[in-house]
Amino acid sequence: MYQSEPLLSRKSSFVKLLVLLLIIIGAGLLSFFTGILIALPLYGSGVIETMSGGIDPANPEYIGMMKFFQVINQVGIFIIPSILFALLVSRNIARYLSLDSFPRAASIAGTILLVYLMLPAIHALAQVNENLELPDYLQGIENWMKESENAAARLTEAFLSTTSISGLLFNIFMVGILAAVGEELLFRSVLIRLFRNWFGNIHIAVIVSAVFFSAFHLQFYGFLPRLLLGLLFGYLFVWSGSVWLPILAHFINNAS
Repeated sequence: MYQSEPLLSRKSSFVKLLVLLLIIIGAGLLSFFTGILIALPLYGSGVIETMSGGIDPANPEYIGMMKFFQVINQVGIFIIPSILFALLVSRNIARYLSLDSFPRAASIAGTILLVYLMLPAIHALAQVNENLELPDYLQGIENWMKESENAAARLTEAFLSTTSISGLLFNIFMVGILAAVGEELLFRSVLIRLFRNWFGNIHIAVIVSAVFFSAFHLQFYGFLPRLLLGLLFGYLFVWSGSVWLPILAHFINNAS
């Protein structure tokens, strides 16, 4: 029985990257509007007003709504595009995304240890990053970035503030599991493979994917430590041939 090749299997890496970007934008918009439709019966007709009213960490309804959209966006921007893209380039989605091979116990233990050993370097880079100053003529941009960082920090603190076991478990699911799975599928399974085929060099592929990973978070004062994490996750992916190790490392870092 004849089976046609996947639509993008013979396309250039540039075309594949362009299609991936379009899928991410389309899936992100679709997930956003789907989230609003789901949120309306849950939070009432004031969803748009609440979201557009600015960050309000003291409002439990606002925080609950933002957590809801955080979950929706993780699925819509990272997980669904990775699966759809794999479907367009390969007949074996699990193999393309490197989900079909599982690391051994020794590799798992070594990965957990490595993440904690890297923490001092990550914190040192964070200090260096926070002390960077832009030239005087870019003062306006620097002030905007600092305000954005402070707003993100306030929202993160509100997200993680909980006094219940159920709240803690949901935070671990949202910040640890979902973020680790989604971001590693996109930035490691998909982008490293794309950039390796494009540049013909695995080290360039890891570095470029790490830069994209750090830049995607839109947090200038966390760029360097997140870049180091991206390099760690990338080389774990390359070394193991499995996305499960970088998912584990990402989970350990976020959940800790």
